[in-house]
Amino acid sequence: MDSLIQTINKLQDVFAVIGDHKIDLPQIVVVGSQSSGKSSVLESLVGRSFLPRGTGIVTRAPLILQMIRYSKEERDAMLKITKNDNIKSWASFLHRPGIIYDNFDEVRYEIEYQTDLLAGANKGITHEPIVLKVFTLLYDLTFVDLPGITKVPVGDQPEDIDEQIQELILKYVQQPNSIILAVVTANTDPSTSESLKIAKKIDPKGKRTIAVVTKLDLIDKGTIQDTTDLLCGHKIPVKLGIIGVVNRSQKDINDNKSMNETLKSEREFLRSNYPDICKKHGNKVLAKTLQDILIKHIKKTYPILYKNLKDTKTRLENELKTLRTPDSNVAFVLDLLKNVCKSYCDTIIGNRRDVSDKIVMGGAKITDIINTNYLEEINNIDPLHNLTDEQIGIILLNTAGINSSSFVNEKALEIMIFRQLKNLLDPSITCVNNARTEMLKIFDCIDENILETLKRFPRINSDVRNVLHKMLDDNLNNIKEFIKSYIETYQTCLNTTNENFLSQLVKSSTKMQESFNTAYMSNPRGDSRKKNVGSDEDEKKEENLKIQHFKLMLSGLNDLDDTIETSLQVKIHRQLTRCYFEFIREIIGDFVPKRIFHKMVKLILEDFEHNLDELVFTPYVINRSFDEVLVEEDGVIEDRNRVQKMLDAVNKALTNMDDIQSY
Repeated sequence: MDSLIQTINKLQDVFAVIGDHKIDLPQIVVVGSQSSGKSSVLESLVGRSFLPRGTGIVTRAPLILQMIRYSKEERDAMLKITKNDNIKSWASFLHRPGIIYDNFDEVRYEIEYQTDLLAGANKGITHEPIVLKVFTLLYDLTFVDLPGITKVPVGDQPEDIDEQIQELILKYVQQPNSIILAVVTANTDPSTSESLKIAKKIDPKGKRTIAVVTKLDLIDKGTIQDTTDLLCGHKIPVKLGIIGVVNRSQKDINDNKSMNETLKSEREFLRSNYPDICKKHGNKVLAKTLQDILIKHIKKTYPILYKNLKDTKTRLENELKTLRTPDSNVAFVLDLLKNVCKSYCDTIIGNRRDVSDKIVMGGAKITDIINTNYLEEINNIDPLHNLTDEQIGIILLNTAGINSSSFVNEKALEIMIFRQLKNLLDPSITCVNNARTEMLKIFDCIDENILETLKRFPRINSDVRNVLHKMLDDNLNNIKEFIKSYIETYQTCLNTTNENFLSQLVKSSTKMQESFNTAYMSNPRGDSRKKNVGSDEDEKKEENLKIQHFKLMLSGLNDLDDTIETSLQVKIHRQLTRCYFEFIREIIGDFVPKRIFHKMVKLILEDFEHNLDELVFTPYVINRSFDEVLVEEDGVIEDRNRVQKMLDAVNKALTNMDDIQSY
């Protein structure tokens, strides 16, 4: 079972070399305030004094501490280097391969030196870890020791040092596979413990938190019962247990008290002060408990970690494909252009397999802009916007001039309809612009791998985008002008005898019909309507008769203007304007989307590949500029090396994990 921990150690080695990564490894993360006894706990577990000490922030880099119960092979390898058979435990650093440390004071100096190298000498911190392996006969354990929590910067510490430390701690404890080892001092109120606050915030149910209570020897004798309640779990809600320990005091350190003597003193102290629970506490119990917890946790999270590594491998392999160097420049560019075109067109017509379930995009977005947003906007336009009854009356008088205004004033009607139809122009032109903008946005929604490959080569990327811009812009003004001319045609060329308009006028102009029929129109059919009220045929005939009456009225072939009232004329012209606007709006609302689809969207779908070939690929061939255009964007080589390095690490990690599949 111990090989499970050693396998995780190997994975830590692999990914520590990579640096920043998203692989969530099972590990014990040690969290505690400054002077909480965190370092003493780790040294007691290791059995050697090796951690830097002093005032302020001593630990300024994550220290991945791997305790390894060494094998005969590992000891033999050490002897080949040191030739010293007296060494019982030793250490090595991942950043100093091949160097053996049997003097643990030198281990401390190397930690301090490497910390200054990574974090600087000004008391700042770094996220880059130091990996320390301690080979021992004790146990297999792995810890991540983090900077002690502090609230107030001291000396030349950065002003935001507390935020920096919090960020670093959260980076590790937020990982679901981490066990939180919260160090709490017995001589302070647990409710004020910063380590417990962090643990409770990240792990509110305490499922992956174990608490270690230090400084039991510093509490007042009268509070032993309170401490007993604390150690029995009555005050700290954690599921993995609470273990009290007694470590070396500063005096013990100054007096060079050995670890064995410290463990003996601890046993005597616990037996004397906590006789009922002494066997459940102490550093040896802590080590055994942590080892059991870590092994169980690794077994529990192993399948998830394995799947995560497999998924990461697939992702990195796909990413590496987009960063590959071409075998044939000509074939590579040709394939790239074809793939760009196909993915762009597929995105518009909805042929993508990796279709989004989060946002509306591609052709669906264009349809939404044209058929939904545009039609909603023009349908919300008031046909009589900024045209009051008073304005209509004035227009009627002014267009009549020195003559009396006729029943239907053609000139006034033309002016009012011209004004109102103008309100359809801006939304129609805006719709064209929005469609063009979306056509450009779609390009950034094509297949991610293709897009990333294209972005590697700034020259090709720019040339391809310029072709799309040119195709859209070449037709943009023509589409706008055609739509503008189309609307102007209806503004200046009224056709009030159109059967569809007249039919719509009959159905929508109830008040006007009633006024006109009552005052001026006779019924040549007598009382026939009353006899056949429910007859569909008679209703159709009646509608046709009204159409003929309106046709006579609107063509000026009537002599009723001598008796018509101006107020009635205003109502008639207002209704005619409204009805004609609605009639033309329906026509425009049908025409504009069709024009955009025909002269913009369809044109791109049909000609994009041809234009890429003619305006991009062919000039490359003629000018023999493939080497020039395939110059990669700054940083691509670094990205390729980074991805390859990460992929190698994942493959190595998977190999290590395959070795213990039986567990």
